[in-house]
Amino acid sequence: MILAEILFTEYYHKYVTLEVDNLTDLLKENINVTERDCYALCVPYCGRDGLLEFAVLSIGPSWERCTKGLKKKKMLGIYTMDQVANCEARIADPSYAMLDKSLAFLDEMDDGWSEDILETRKDARLDEIRDVFYPDVVYTGVIMKNYIVEYRMRITAIKGPFLYGALDEEPENDIGIHFGDPMWALPYVAHDGMHLFALFAGDELSEDQKAVREKIIQEMNRFGIGFSGFSLRS
Repeated sequence: MILAEILFTEYYHKYVTLEVDNLTDLLKENINVTERDCYALCVPYCGRDGLLEFAVLSIGPSWERCTKGLKKKKMLGIYTMDQVANCEARIADPSYAMLDKSLAFLDEMDDGWSEDILETRKDARLDEIRDVFYPDVVYTGVIMKNYIVEYRMRITAIKGPFLYGALDEEPENDIGIHFGDPMWALPYVAHDGMHLFALFAGDELSEDQKAVREKIIQEMNRFGIGFSGFSLRS
C-alpha cells in the first residue's frame, strides 16, 4: 500500500519498511549502498517544526532482508514525508534490535512537546482530517453564512472538551478570523466520519461567549469529560 494511504496512527512511532528505490543513495555518507539496496526500514516521528519525518534504521535488498546498518548506533539518515509519501510501505513487527536503536531516539524527538500534543498524535479519530505532512494540523469547520467551511488548524492544546489551536491559513473570504487566531473546536460525527467544528474562534469574543466557553469547560471537567473522552476522578 502507498504510505500516504495508510492512516497516521497505524504507523506513527512504529516500524515501516519502504520501497524507496534510489533514495537510499542519500544515505551513502553513513553506510555502503549498493544498487540492490532499494528498501529502508524507518521509524516515523514529528520533527521540531511538526513535519512528519522518517528516521532510517537500516536498508536492504527486499522487504524481508532490510537489516543493513541496524547495528549502527546512529540513524542512517532522515526522510521527510514529501520524499516518501508515494512509496510502497509495509508495517514491520519490531525486533529487539529495532527497539534498542529507536526508543531513545523517539524519546528525544518527543522531548519538548506538550503532553496534550503527544496525546492528540495517538488519537485515531483525527486521522481522516489530518494534514498528510503536518499531523498536528487538522481541518476544522467554521460557519460561513449557511454552511460550514473547513480550514487548517494547528493543534496547540486540549482545553476541557475542546481541541484548542490556531488558524493555520489566511481565509480567502472575510469570515472574521485570520491566520494565527485561536480556535476552540469540538468533534462531531457526520455520514463520512468524524469532523471538528470551531464553536468559538478569534480574539474578539464577546464577554457572554467567553463566559459560555468557560462554563462548558468547567462543567465537562466536573464530570471528567475531556476531548479524549471520560476520565476517572476520585
